[in-house]
This record gives sequence, structure tokens and C-alpha cells, in this order.
Amino acid sequence: MQANKNLIMNSKLLGSILIIAGSSIGGGMLAMPITSAGVGFLGTLLLLFVIWFAMCYTALLMVRIYDFNLPTDGFDTLTKKYAGMVVNRIAGLSLMFLIYGLTAAYMTGGGTILKTNADQLFDTNIDSRLAILIFSILFSSIVLIGTRWVDLFTRGLFIAKLIFLFLLVVLMTPLIQGINLLSMPLSQGLIVTAIPAIFTSFGFHGSIPSIVTYLDGDKKLLKKAFILGSLLPLAIYLIWQTVVLGSLDQTSFMQILNDNLGLKGLILSVREMAQSPSVETLFSFFAAAALGTSFLGVSIGLYDYYKDLFKNKQKQFIKPLSGALTFLPPLMFALFYPEGFILALGYAAIAGVILALIIPSILYINAMRFHNIAIPMYQYLLLAMIFIFSVIIVYAQLIVVQNQ
Repeated sequence: MQANKNLIMNSKLLGSILIIAGSSIGGGMLAMPITSAGVGFLGTLLLLFVIWFAMCYTALLMVRIYDFNLPTDGFDTLTKKYAGMVVNRIAGLSLMFLIYGLTAAYMTGGGTILKTNADQLFDTNIDSRLAILIFSILFSSIVLIGTRWVDLFTRGLFIAKLIFLFLLVVLMTPLIQGINLLSMPLSQGLIVTAIPAIFTSFGFHGSIPSIVTYLDGDKKLLKKAFILGSLLPLAIYLIWQTVVLGSLDQTSFMQILNDNLGLKGLILSVREMAQSPSVETLFSFFAAAALGTSFLGVSIGLYDYYKDLFKNKQKQFIKPLSGALTFLPPLMFALFYPEGFILALGYAAIAGVILALIIPSILYINAMRFHNIAIPMYQYLLLAMIFIFSVIIVYAQLIVVQNQ
């Protein structure tokens, strides 16, 4: 009996790791080479490590908070308990804004890839809005069924994504040139403006309550899930950035991106660099799988937030209302502003700072005070550094908005 229980929990742990990693490795990964092209590989490497540490640390702070709460308690419940109604409203709005921005970006990117491949394979010219709608309905339905189905589909897509990435790395590695990896930032401003999109590449915090519930609040498994679930994207990002930035000449890459904004520019850059139909096809499949896993991982967080928010409503209305509020707003953005892929990810960074860095820090400090537990000095120093980093990310995003 105990052996079966351990097997089930280990299976859930694997699923949780893949949901966390899948939430991260998606639209942000596709946007990363676009925004970091002018930064260079070494500068991007430093940003990746700093952002990973901050995001993993605040996730572990949330795990500590659940020592004193039920695993079914969501963001709405925790912020009301420890931070009051003002922070509760800010947290709720940040979660909605973050996941709306990410989900809209994934709908847009998924529709773009679906249209590109369908047009090429079947010699058609599918309407871009129809492609976005098909992608959105398909993946939204999986979320509405439940976390278990998200787990199963994420596993399949994640395995496919790793296979496509491995094949891409094999085909593109011969194209890597050391001189490209040594390219320095073209300007300090480009380093600053690259931070928001890279930051959203670790955007898994919206799914924390869902993971806590799924693992029945087991603290040991939760720590493993968040550490391994965030380390996996970091490792994959390092490989991805090495291959893409190492294969593309910085000047040529920047020129293509200046002429073709967003995901289209990256696809054209890969096409021109590789001169291989196999690489282009693999990249499209990889991008589709990446967007799919991210869509599932981030949207289930908002869906579960709404279910927690409406838990006192009549039971038959909770799921339909939560589903409508989760998917209809980002779908409208994706349908009527399809060129907003990078823009949506950038705006999501501001909400992400509040949700992933500031709110967990506030909840942790207040929870420790609430339960009369002393906070070590080193943690106060780390929290202060996270606050400073939060200000830098918001400042960077405001610069991006001002320059658009």
C-alpha cells in the first residue's frame, strides 16, 4: 500500500517538475534570442543565472508559508490572511495581468506557428485569426478538464520538445562559431531592455498553488519540484542560447530583427542561417511544443485562482465562470492584436515582478511575524536584493515601453 502511494507521489513529482519547467520553457524561450541578440551570449548568461536564483528562492519562500496553511489554499486565501485586502487585490490583479499577458502571447505565437506550418504543408492560406482560435480552443479544453490532464499532456509535449531541441542542437552545433559567443553588448541600454523578456522566461509562479495542491502539500516533494523544475529551464536556456547566438552573426541577426519584428524575425533568421528545410521544420515543431506546454502551465494557475476566488459561489457556476474569465480576455487580445507577441511578454514582466518577487517576499515576512518565527539576517539581505532587482526590472520595462 505504501509502495503504491510512493509510486503515485513520485509520478506526481515528475509531472509537477514538468509543469513548472513547461510553464517557463515556451514563449519566453522563443522571445529570448530576439531580445538578447544585442546583449551577446556572456551578458545573457549572467542575466539567466541572476533571474533563476531570484525566482527559485521566492518559490521556496512560498513553500515555507504552506507549513502553516492547507495545501488547497490559493493566492486569494493566503494574501487575505497575511497581507490584507489591499495586497490581496494587488496580488489578484497582478496574477490576472501576468497570465493574461503570457496566455495572449502564447495564443498569438501558437496561432502563427499553426498557420505557417499548415500553409506550407497543405499549400493553403489560413486566416491568422482562425489559426489562433483553433490553437486556443484545443489547449484551453485541456486546462478545463483538470490538472491531471494538464500533467499528462505536458509530459507528452515536454518529451517531444526535448526531442526536437536535441535534434536542433545536433543539426545547428556545426554552425556555432566561437567569435559569435564572444560578442559584447552593442549598448548598455540593450542589456536593460532584455531583462523583462528573460525574466518572464521563468514565469511559473502563477501555478504554485496548483502544484502545492497536486502534491498534497508535501514539503519535501515541493522543494524538489521547484528547484528541479526551475533548474531544468535554466539548463535548456543555456544550451538554446549557445546554439542560436553561437550560430548567428550578431550584426546580421540584429538587421533581420529590425526588418521583421517578433517571432517571424527569429524564424527568418534561423531559416537564413541554416539553409536547411530540416532545421526550419524542426524549429517550427519545437516552437509549437514549447508554446503548448507554457500555455498549459501558466493558464491553469489563473484557472485555479478563479476557482479559489469563487469557491463560495454555487458549485455549478464555478468552473464555467472561471474558464470564461481565464481564456476569453487573452483570446480577444490575441485575435485583435496578433502582432503583440513580444509586447505582451514585456508587459507581463511588470505583473510578474509583483507576483513572483514582491508578493512572496511580503507574504513570507508577514507569515513569519504572524507565527512568531524569527527571520535570519541573511534572509533579510536576500529579500532586500530581490526588492532592488524588482525595481530594476520594472524600470527596464518602462524604458522598453517608452522606446516603442
